[in-house]
Amino acid sequence: MKVDLEMMDLFEELEETVKNASTNPFSHKCSIDKQYVLQLLADIRSLIPEEVTQAVWVNKERHKIINKAKQEAEEIIEQANKEASRIEEECNNNMELIKKNSEEALKAYVESSEPVTKADERAKEILEKAESVAKEIRLGAIEYAEDVLTSVEYNLKGILEEVERDRRELNPKK
Repeated sequence: MKVDLEMMDLFEELEETVKNASTNPFSHKCSIDKQYVLQLLADIRSLIPEEVTQAVWVNKERHKIINKAKQEAEEIIEQANKEASRIEEECNNNMELIKKNSEEALKAYVESSEPVTKADERAKEILEKAESVAKEIRLGAIEYAEDVLTSVEYNLKGILEEVERDRRELNPKK
Protein backbone atom coordinates (compact mmCIF):
# COMPACT_ATOMS: atom_id res chain seq x y z
CA MET A 1 0.00 0.00 0.00
CA LYS A 2 2.88 2.33 0.85
CA VAL A 3 4.38 1.70 -2.61
CA ASP A 4 1.10 2.65 -4.28
CA LEU A 5 0.93 5.96 -2.39
CA GLU A 6 4.55 6.83 -3.15
CA MET A 7 4.00 6.00 -6.82
CA MET A 8 0.85 8.15 -6.92
CA ASP A 9 2.78 11.03 -5.34
CA LEU A 10 5.52 10.71 -7.97
CA PHE A 11 2.96 10.69 -10.79
CA GLU A 12 1.34 13.83 -9.35
CA GLU A 13 4.73 15.50 -9.09
CA LEU A 14 5.48 14.58 -12.75
CA GLU A 15 2.10 15.95 -13.79
CA GLU A 16 2.71 19.24 -11.91
CA THR A 17 6.14 19.55 -13.52
CA VAL A 18 4.64 19.25 -17.00
CA LYS A 19 1.73 21.62 -16.17
CA ASN A 20 4.00 24.27 -14.73
CA ALA A 21 6.60 24.09 -17.48
CA SER A 22 7.18 27.40 -19.17
CA THR A 23 6.04 27.69 -22.78
CA ASN A 24 8.24 29.05 -25.50
CA PRO A 25 7.06 32.25 -27.14
CA PHE A 26 5.04 31.80 -30.35
CA SER A 27 4.89 28.04 -29.79
CA HIS A 28 2.90 25.39 -27.94
CA LYS A 29 6.12 23.72 -26.85
CA CYS A 30 7.35 23.95 -23.33
CA SER A 31 10.66 23.57 -21.54
CA ILE A 32 11.09 21.21 -18.63
CA ASP A 33 14.08 20.05 -16.64
CA LYS A 34 15.03 16.87 -18.46
CA GLN A 35 17.15 15.44 -15.63
CA TYR A 36 14.41 16.06 -13.11
CA VAL A 37 11.74 14.28 -15.24
CA LEU A 38 14.07 11.35 -15.93
CA GLN A 39 14.77 11.02 -12.20
CA LEU A 40 11.00 11.02 -11.46
CA LEU A 41 10.48 8.25 -14.05
CA ALA A 42 13.37 6.23 -12.57
CA ASP A 43 11.85 6.58 -9.12
CA ILE A 44 8.45 5.47 -10.42
CA ARG A 45 10.03 2.51 -12.18
CA SER A 46 11.83 1.49 -9.01
CA LEU A 47 8.51 1.47 -7.16
CA ILE A 48 6.79 -0.78 -9.70
CA PRO A 49 6.30 -4.15 -7.98
CA GLU A 50 8.37 -7.08 -9.27
CA GLU A 51 5.13 -8.88 -10.10
CA VAL A 52 4.23 -6.19 -12.67
CA THR A 53 7.67 -6.49 -14.29
CA GLN A 54 7.31 -10.24 -14.33
CA ALA A 55 3.78 -9.93 -15.77
CA VAL A 56 5.10 -7.74 -18.60
CA TRP A 57 7.88 -10.27 -19.26
CA VAL A 58 5.39 -13.18 -19.11
CA ASN A 59 3.09 -11.36 -21.53
CA LYS A 60 5.94 -10.81 -24.01
CA GLU A 61 6.98 -14.47 -23.71
CA ARG A 62 3.37 -15.56 -24.12
CA HIS A 63 3.16 -13.63 -27.42
CA LYS A 64 6.43 -15.22 -28.60
CA ILE A 65 5.18 -18.70 -27.68
CA ILE A 66 1.80 -18.13 -29.33
CA ASN A 67 3.43 -16.88 -32.54
CA LYS A 68 5.85 -19.81 -32.57
CA ALA A 69 2.97 -22.25 -31.94
CA LYS A 70 0.96 -20.70 -34.79
CA GLN A 71 3.92 -21.05 -37.13
CA GLU A 72 4.48 -24.67 -36.06
CA ALA A 73 0.75 -25.37 -36.47
CA GLU A 74 0.82 -23.96 -40.01
CA GLU A 75 3.85 -26.12 -40.83
CA ILE A 76 2.13 -29.19 -39.36
CA ILE A 77 -1.04 -28.46 -41.35
CA GLU A 78 0.98 -28.02 -44.54
CA GLN A 79 2.85 -31.27 -43.87
CA ALA A 80 -0.44 -33.05 -43.08
CA ASN A 81 -1.96 -31.80 -46.33
CA LYS A 82 1.05 -33.07 -48.28
CA GLU A 83 0.84 -36.43 -46.51
CA ALA A 84 -2.91 -36.61 -47.15
CA SER A 85 -2.32 -35.93 -50.86
CA ARG A 86 0.37 -38.60 -50.97
CA ILE A 87 -1.88 -41.11 -49.19
CA GLU A 88 -4.80 -40.27 -51.48
CA GLU A 89 -2.63 -40.80 -54.56
CA GLU A 90 -1.30 -44.08 -53.14
CA CYS A 91 -4.86 -45.16 -52.34
CA ASN A 92 -5.99 -44.38 -55.88
CA ASN A 93 -3.07 -46.37 -57.30
CA ASN A 94 -3.89 -49.29 -55.00
CA MET A 95 -7.56 -49.13 -55.99
CA GLU A 96 -6.55 -49.33 -59.66
CA LEU A 97 -4.36 -52.36 -58.94
CA ILE A 98 -7.13 -53.99 -56.89
CA LYS A 99 -9.64 -53.32 -59.67
CA LYS A 100 -7.29 -54.71 -62.31
CA ASN A 101 -6.42 -57.76 -60.19
CA SER A 102 -10.10 -58.28 -59.35
CA GLU A 103 -11.04 -58.21 -63.02
CA GLU A 104 -8.25 -60.66 -63.86
CA ALA A 105 -9.19 -62.93 -60.96
CA LEU A 106 -12.86 -62.80 -61.92
CA LYS A 107 -12.00 -63.55 -65.54
CA ALA A 108 -9.80 -66.49 -64.47
CA TYR A 109 -12.53 -67.74 -62.14
CA VAL A 110 -15.21 -67.46 -64.81
CA GLU A 111 -12.98 -69.13 -67.39
CA SER A 112 -12.29 -72.01 -65.01
CA SER A 113 -15.92 -72.44 -63.95
CA GLU A 114 -17.80 -75.61 -65.01
CA PRO A 115 -20.39 -73.89 -67.26
CA VAL A 116 -17.68 -72.03 -69.15
CA THR A 117 -15.57 -75.18 -69.47
CA LYS A 118 -18.58 -77.12 -70.77
CA ALA A 119 -19.45 -74.28 -73.14
CA ASP A 120 -15.86 -74.28 -74.48
CA GLU A 121 -15.98 -78.05 -75.00
CA ARG A 122 -19.37 -77.79 -76.73
CA ALA A 123 -18.07 -74.96 -78.93
CA LYS A 124 -15.07 -77.13 -79.93
CA GLU A 125 -17.39 -80.04 -80.77
CA ILE A 126 -19.63 -77.79 -82.88
CA LEU A 127 -16.59 -76.30 -84.63
CA GLU A 128 -15.15 -79.77 -85.39
CA LYS A 129 -18.53 -80.94 -86.69
CA ALA A 130 -18.90 -77.80 -88.80
CA GLU A 131 -15.41 -78.30 -90.24
CA SER A 132 -16.26 -81.96 -90.99
CA VAL A 133 -19.52 -81.01 -92.71
CA ALA A 134 -17.74 -78.26 -94.65
CA LYS A 135 -15.13 -80.80 -95.80
CA GLU A 136 -17.86 -83.22 -96.89
CA ILE A 137 -19.67 -80.45 -98.74
CA ARG A 138 -16.42 -79.44 -100.44
CA LEU A 139 -15.68 -83.03 -101.48
CA GLY A 140 -19.28 -83.46 -102.65
CA ALA A 141 -19.06 -80.22 -104.63
CA ILE A 142 -15.81 -81.35 -106.26
CA GLU A 143 -17.35 -84.74 -107.10
CA TYR A 144 -20.45 -83.05 -108.50
CA ALA A 145 -18.30 -80.66 -110.55
CA GLU A 146 -16.31 -83.63 -111.93
CA ASP A 147 -19.55 -85.40 -112.83
CA VAL A 148 -20.89 -82.28 -114.57
CA LEU A 149 -17.61 -81.77 -116.43
CA THR A 150 -17.52 -85.44 -117.45
CA SER A 151 -21.08 -85.15 -118.73
CA VAL A 152 -20.24 -81.91 -120.57
CA GLU A 153 -17.12 -83.56 -122.03
CA TYR A 154 -19.16 -86.56 -123.16
CA ASN A 155 -21.78 -84.31 -124.71
CA LEU A 156 -19.10 -82.14 -126.32
CA LYS A 157 -17.41 -85.25 -127.79
CA GLY A 158 -20.74 -86.32 -129.18
CA ILE A 159 -21.34 -82.87 -130.64
CA LEU A 160 -17.79 -82.76 -132.01
CA GLU A 161 -18.25 -86.17 -133.68
CA GLU A 162 -21.53 -84.97 -135.15
CA VAL A 163 -19.86 -81.78 -136.40
CA GLU A 164 -17.11 -83.86 -138.04
CA ARG A 165 -19.71 -86.13 -139.65
CA ASP A 166 -21.67 -83.18 -140.92
CA ARG A 167 -18.52 -81.65 -142.31
CA ARG A 168 -17.58 -84.82 -144.15
CA GLU A 169 -21.00 -84.96 -145.62
CA LEU A 170 -20.66 -81.44 -146.86
CA ASN A 171 -17.30 -82.06 -148.29
CA PRO A 172 -17.15 -85.68 -149.43
CA LYS A 173 -13.77 -85.32 -151.12
CA LYS A 174 -11.79 -85.15 -148.02
